[in-house]
Amino acid sequence: MRNTIIVTILWMLSGCVSHENSLHITVIEGTPKRIVKENEMHQKQHYTTYSDHAERLIPAIKILSKEHNSLKLSIRGNISSAGLSINKVRKVRLEEGQLDENRITLKYIVEIEKIPGKESANIRGYNYEQAVNYNLSKGVQYVKVQLYENYTGSHFAERQTLVFEETFNITEST
Repeated sequence: MRNTIIVTILWMLSGCVSHENSLHITVIEGTPKRIVKENEMHQKQHYTTYSDHAERLIPAIKILSKEHNSLKLSIRGNISSAGLSINKVRKVRLEEGQLDENRITLKYIVEIEKIPGKESANIRGYNYEQAVNYNLSKGVQYVKVQLYENYTGSHFAERQTLVFEETFNITEST
């Protein structure tokens, strides 16, 4: 009995993981809206549009906090995924640039996998959001952050597109 309790407690503690820096993905759903238009010949044309339920996050990187040599950033954005291709966010990775005098460039790349297939009709896309920590070197006064989206897949050519870029002066209070 005692061993069972100990194993149960250890199993429960192994599931306690901090989700502070994990990638959060939410679905943007839409509802179909049928529209009827009449042309000059009195023929009715029916077509369907979709209106989104959730707000699409604008791609951005914001400074959440700055303490000593640690910088906490929030990365967010959205991708479209509808029709005959499925787009899924795999991960957000960092390609650290070189330190030039008092300036450093941080290049965050959102890896989006294009999967052949058909997305559900009500799914219009996905929002993604992640908080990341970065330890600064001494003497850094300016941080240039860039957010790229990289589409990959077995049948698609890789392409990186810049979706956000900003330079922060970290010597000022944030």
